[in-house]
Amino acid sequence: MTSPSLSAPTPTISHPGPKLVLAAVVALLGDRLFYVHALGISLIVFLAAIAAAALVAVGSRLHWRRYAVALVLLIAGLAPLAESVSLLSLGFGIVGLALSVAILTGGLEGGVARTVKAAAGIVLAGPFDLPADLYDVARRTIGRRRAPRAAVLIGWLIPLALCAVFAALFATANPVLVGWVVDMPWSVLIPRLDLPRTLLWLCLLAVVWAFVAPRGSGRLDVAGAALTHSPSVDVAPVLSGVLDPTVVLRCFVLFNLLFVVQSATDVAYLWIGFALPPGVTHAAYAHRGAYPLIATALLAAAFVLIAMRPGGVGERSSAIRILVCLWIGQNVLLITSAMLRLDLYVEAYGLSLLRLAALIWMALVGVGLALILARIILRRGNGWLVRANALALATTLYACAFANFPGTVADFNAAHRLDTGQAFDLPYAASLGAAAIPAIDRVLADGDGPLTVDARQWRGRLAAALRQRMVDWHAWTFRDQRLLNYLAAHPDAPVPAR
Repeated sequence: MTSPSLSAPTPTISHPGPKLVLAAVVALLGDRLFYVHALGISLIVFLAAIAAAALVAVGSRLHWRRYAVALVLLIAGLAPLAESVSLLSLGFGIVGLALSVAILTGGLEGGVARTVKAAAGIVLAGPFDLPADLYDVARRTIGRRRAPRAAVLIGWLIPLALCAVFAALFATANPVLVGWVVDMPWSVLIPRLDLPRTLLWLCLLAVVWAFVAPRGSGRLDVAGAALTHSPSVDVAPVLSGVLDPTVVLRCFVLFNLLFVVQSATDVAYLWIGFALPPGVTHAAYAHRGAYPLIATALLAAAFVLIAMRPGGVGERSSAIRILVCLWIGQNVLLITSAMLRLDLYVEAYGLSLLRLAALIWMALVGVGLALILARIILRRGNGWLVRANALALATTLYACAFANFPGTVADFNAAHRLDTGQAFDLPYAASLGAAAIPAIDRVLADGDGPLTVDARQWRGRLAAALRQRMVDWHAWTFRDQRLLNYLAAHPDAPVPAR
C-alpha cells in the first residue's frame, strides 16, 4: 500500500465546460449577495463558496494535510472580514482564498515560494483567463466538423468585447452620445436589460473562474521569462490562435464604424460649431472628452501593435492593413479633437501646469500614432518603432527642461483675464513661484480693488523670497537671474493705469 502523494492532483473535471457551470452558479450566488446590498458577512459567504467550488473542481482525493493547511489559511484570511469590511480586510480575504486554492491545486511539495507565486498568478492574471477559456470551451464542444455556427459566435466575441470597451470610453468622453444612449427605447429593443447588473455578473464570473480553473503556478515564470527575452517563450502561437485573420478583420471593421460616430460628433460640435444639445456646454463637452480620448488612443495603439506584429496575421492581409491605416487616421483625428477640447476648456477656465502637460502628452501620443502608421507602411520592426518613440520622447523632455512652464501659465492666465474679463486666480499664480511676478504685474497695471491689494502682498512675498534665495550663489540660475534683472528694472509694484 503506497503512502498518499502530495503531488498535484489530476482533476476529474478536466473539461472546462463543467467548471464553467460551477463558476456560473457561484457567480449567481454573488449576484444575489451583493447587488443593491451593503457589504458585510456576504463577502465571507461568497469567498467560502468560491473555496468550496474550487475544492469540487479539483475532484481528486487529497492528503488530509493539504486540506488542513488550506482550511487554516482560508479561515485566517476571512477572519478580518468578520471583524470589519475594508479594503485591507478584503485583501486579506482574497489572499487567504488564493493561497488555499493554490495549495489544493498545486500541492505543498513545491515550497512556500512556489505556492505564493501560484496564488499571485490566480489573483493577478486569473480573472483575465475567462475569454480564452470560453473560446476553448466552444472549440471542444463544437469540434471541427460542427464549427460553423458556434465558430461565428466566438469569432465575434473578441471584436464585440473590445468595441464595448471603446464605446464605454466614448460614453465617458462624449455627453452627446450619453444623451443618445439614454434616450434610446431600450425597453423595446432589449426588454428588461439591466446593464449594471449584467456587468456585475460578468465580473463575478471572471473572478470565480480564476479560482475554479487556475492555470497553475508556472504562469508568472513564463511572464518573467518573456520579460528577460527567453528564447523558450513564444506568445505568437497564442496570439495567432485568438486573433486569427477573421477576428482581426472584424475588429478593425467594427472599430472604424464605432470611431466614425465619435469623429462625426467631434467634427460637428468642435470643428464646424454646431449647437450642442440643451444642457451641454462647450466647456463640459471639452472637459469630459480630453482625457478619456487619450486612453482610447493608447488602447488602440496597443491593439494595433499586437494585431500588426511582424509576421502576424495583419501583416499578411492587405485589407487589414488598409483598415488599420484608416483607423490610425481616425485616432489621429481623435487626438487632434482632444487637444481642441482641452483648448476650449482652457479658454473657459484658464491654463494650469497639469493642462499644459496634458497638451504636450496629447501631442506625443499623436506622434506615436503617426510613427505606428509609418512602421506599417514602411514595414519596419517593433525595434525601429521603439527607437523612434524614444527619440521623440527624449527630444520633448529635453526641450521641456528649458521651458519656463510656471511663467508661461501665469502669463497666459493674466493675458486671458485681460482679454476676457474673467477673474485672475491669484492664489494659483502665487503657487507657481517667482516666475509669476511679471504676470502679477500685468494684473496690477490693469486695475485696482481687492485683487490689487492681495496681488501687491503676494508680489512682495515672492520677490523677497527670490532675493533671499539668490543671496547664496549656490542657488544661482539663469532664469532666476533674469527675474532679478526684471525686479531691478521694476523694483516696485506697478500702479494701476486708471
